[in-house]
Amino acid sequence: MSTVTITPDSTAATPPSTRERLRSIRTRQQTRIRGWVRSSEVMRRTVAWLLMLLVAALRPFPLLKPLMPRALRHSVESWDGEMLRVYLGSFGRRAYMDQPCHMPDPPSFAPRIESDPRWSLSEADIRQFYEQGFLGPFTLCSPEEMAELREVLWKEIEQPSKAYGFVTGRDRHLDCPTVWKLLQRPEWTERLAQLLGPNLLLWRSQLFLKNPGAAEVTWHQASTYLSEEAYKATLHPQNRDELFQLTTWVAFDDVDLENGCMQFLKGTHRKIHTMKIGSNDAEGFARARVKLEADTSPEHVVSMPMKAGQFVIFSERCIHGSPPNRSADRRRWGMAFRAILPSVKVYDEELLHRVFYLEEEFSLENWGAVVLRGEDPLGLNRLVDPFPELRRPTPTA
Repeated sequence: MSTVTITPDSTAATPPSTRERLRSIRTRQQTRIRGWVRSSEVMRRTVAWLLMLLVAALRPFPLLKPLMPRALRHSVESWDGEMLRVYLGSFGRRAYMDQPCHMPDPPSFAPRIESDPRWSLSEADIRQFYEQGFLGPFTLCSPEEMAELREVLWKEIEQPSKAYGFVTGRDRHLDCPTVWKLLQRPEWTERLAQLLGPNLLLWRSQLFLKNPGAAEVTWHQASTYLSEEAYKATLHPQNRDELFQLTTWVAFDDVDLENGCMQFLKGTHRKIHTMKIGSNDAEGFARARVKLEADTSPEHVVSMPMKAGQFVIFSERCIHGSPPNRSADRRRWGMAFRAILPSVKVYDEELLHRVFYLEEEFSLENWGAVVLRGEDPLGLNRLVDPFPELRRPTPTA
């Protein structure tokens, strides 16, 4: 009679260890707690308020920062005493939309570079920018040329982003050659340089599409983009009060009030305003419900209609937004380019960037700032050069 030897099936599931079972239980408990907190407005506010109270308690002890968890350490660094006073004093119902700052006039309104007369700004132009917070519109290209460019661009952005791995309108200058060639045009880089200086980096671009019937973009402002991750700043300038970033919004389509052109509250760039959070009169900004505490009376509102191929330059600190697209069949498509001084550090050391009000995450493994004009003499940021063969030399006056 033969003997049958039975060997254990190597593919059979191995019973989980006690440590693995405990880890699984903790993970389920944490998931339930997070879901419970997120489902309750009162609980969310209470937890956030208690965390900010902890931040306030730790701020007087900078020597403890190396011992703190990363998120707590960044909160201590990014939230100053005035921000904590407003937030804690209102039990989380009011906060600054960004880190407080006060933007003064420069020592001189003279342009910071000499430029070709075709793109030059006068001292009166620069003074006007500092008085109202925006300047334009200017012409980048003809409507006919833009009509050709946007057809090519539409095909490019339908493909997944090589930087982020999915279809997005964010930072497509990193992988779309049409965008890359567009952003190097001296019609806008030279005007930016007259306001900021000869050396410029581009850290962010964003496509904005507003189809017929799309809702308004409510009033908002930014400086160091604290609102993206909420607990920490995205930009780290040497001096928050100075002008260290400018945004250019380029119209791909004709834009006017009917299809939701950009609007500005002139003169509101001098400081960062506080906002109401989740109140009955709050408005929707992306997936957050906030309302800036600023005078939005019609006499302060400046609308910016533009022809396709035109652009406006503005400081993100200037409160801006756009009305709904009330047209029956006209979209509103455009793109923002955000330029900074090389002295501004972007993103700190993280490799994953979370945008709180969009509830989205972006891996930064393939992100990098690009030299838009001049050079980067400081080397604070990781740099990429997506299309070196398409790079244009910096114009000379």
